[in-house]
Amino acid sequence: MCLNNQPSQSKPKDMDKNDAVFATLTNNTTSTTNKKMRILLCSENVPPQVNGIARRVGHYADGLRKMGCEVDLLHPESGFDKVISHVNPWNFTARMMVIVPLHLLKLVANSDPPYDVIHVVLPLNLSGMWILAAFQILRSFSGSCSSSTGSSRQQQPTLVCSWHCNMYNYIQCHVPSFIRPLFEFSFFGGLCGILPYISDRILTPTRATDPKITSMWKGRAGVCETGIQMGKGQGFSPCNKNSKWGLAWTESKQAFLQETGNEFLLVCVGRLSPEKGIDELIKVLASSLKGCSLWLVGDGPHKAQLKLLAKELNAPVQFLGYQKGEALHAAYAVADVFVCPSLTETFGQTVNEALASKVRVALPSVPVFVEAYGHAIPEDAFWEPMDRQSMANAILKQTERQRTCDAVGMPDLDKLKTWDQACEDLYMEY
Repeated sequence: MCLNNQPSQSKPKDMDKNDAVFATLTNNTTSTTNKKMRILLCSENVPPQVNGIARRVGHYADGLRKMGCEVDLLHPESGFDKVISHVNPWNFTARMMVIVPLHLLKLVANSDPPYDVIHVVLPLNLSGMWILAAFQILRSFSGSCSSSTGSSRQQQPTLVCSWHCNMYNYIQCHVPSFIRPLFEFSFFGGLCGILPYISDRILTPTRATDPKITSMWKGRAGVCETGIQMGKGQGFSPCNKNSKWGLAWTESKQAFLQETGNEFLLVCVGRLSPEKGIDELIKVLASSLKGCSLWLVGDGPHKAQLKLLAKELNAPVQFLGYQKGEALHAAYAVADVFVCPSLTETFGQTVNEALASKVRVALPSVPVFVEAYGHAIPEDAFWEPMDRQSMANAILKQTERQRTCDAVGMPDLDKLKTWDQACEDLYMEY
């Protein structure tokens, strides 16, 4: 979840016996979080790749190192002595990898000092699955040897996988019904069926993320929190509206709204691909969102089709392409309402970025979004999935609040979790 509702604790002046016990437990927890760990983080998605998983992994690695941990990051560009890199056939802008057998042997047999945690980022990371399986086999062998000799050995390293996909929802929404049962059986019963046996825990961005997958671990599930880099000069902030890019975007916004004869600018940031639901947003914009124009920030394989759709429907849409850094931060800040129409997100980091920019948000009422943002966004700003009129009503409710400067629906920045906090939570999950 993205929210941080824990009240701050002040040190009591006079502690009785129970207070002393509580303080001791708190100090023990603090000392545990200060213990240095050696962590192998294996992911095919890392910066500078442009996706939510890559950004999350990058922040995890940096945050854990900041806490004093030694983090080895294994990824497609780690070098030919470790992995063989190749193009991702489902996304030509990304890379995948095959671990070199000699390096796998080195990781398992010759890690000195040994790893405390093996964290593999899934799905579709076959090399990571091989690593988990190899360590599990070594653990089983070591356990057998320990039993026969009467010695006891700690079960290290901890084997963790994190799952960053709503695969079940994706299959339901995008796989043809006549092959859906076969697809589900092959994926959940085959490829993913072995994961609970080669890992100790599974972590997901929210507890609502892909419950069909997490249920396989039978209670051995947790959350890998997501943070946000916010504040003036540091990342996402309402102050970016006054930056050089902010002033430029504001000028472009005013010209676009004047050209289209509309009052409000909707902004959607993300990859332009079929599963993101942007075609539905364009259709609703053309039919039911009077007074609204739309900026689409991002690129992807569906761009040409979306441009054609907008032209056919005469929908007021501008395609801004891929943006990053200060340009991206400011694009959020000048929006009147941010809209994310995707039904298959695992967390929706772009929603977090919009909230950090103090922009009103409208979302589909899917379990992941309700869990992650239900306390930050008004209930009527969520729409019923696959209901175009409900989508229009939720968006128009937020634009009306924007018109009247209503405090309802304005994000509370104190409720957003920072990356430092998210990394501390991840450490405790380990």
